[in-house]
Amino acid sequence: MRSALLIVVALGFAASSPAGAQAMRTGEASGPRKEDPLGFGALSKDRPKGSKTEITAQKEATFNEKDNMAIFIGSVRVKDPSFLMSCDRLTVYLNKGRSGIDRALADGNVVIVQQTDNPSEKGAIGRSRQAEYVPSTGMITLIGWPEVQQGINRHLASQESTRMILNRDGRATTEGPSRTVITDTEEAGKTR
Repeated sequence: MRSALLIVVALGFAASSPAGAQAMRTGEASGPRKEDPLGFGALSKDRPKGSKTEITAQKEATFNEKDNMAIFIGSVRVKDPSFLMSCDRLTVYLNKGRSGIDRALADGNVVIVQQTDNPSEKGAIGRSRQAEYVPSTGMITLIGWPEVQQGINRHLASQESTRMILNRDGRATTEGPSRTVITDTEEAGKTR
């Protein structure tokens, strides 16, 4: 039986106030609420100091101190306070001070699931062949037949080259051909 390699990366991003940490967990924010049509807003919230990301890999973990890089291979799973992710291979680049992640590149069968504190609320799900996550900007780029699903509604690439970029403020941008499928859940009233 293979044992999983377990790495816990303590991320030392800028500290936020306790109220900011609460906002991250609950999705509440002070001031006007911003629209988040794809439901990925929690991915971009400021991370409280001491937040941890746990990465497991079933086949291999390689660390390169010179390049501040780690590579995880084989049924990779990432557990973060804001999201869960699975992929075949994950390359993590640490910042120069090694106090956090500069960027992460996921390859092969990428699935990202938004974490929510409310069990009755379904988080958004993103799928693609590759993904890049940059914590300092809060941007996630889905590459290679990307799609995002929120509940029963889906936004899908029409070509492999289409890219979906999920931004810090909850906006999403699609570069290239795509289609959106919105499913009505309520019966339309009679207008006669």
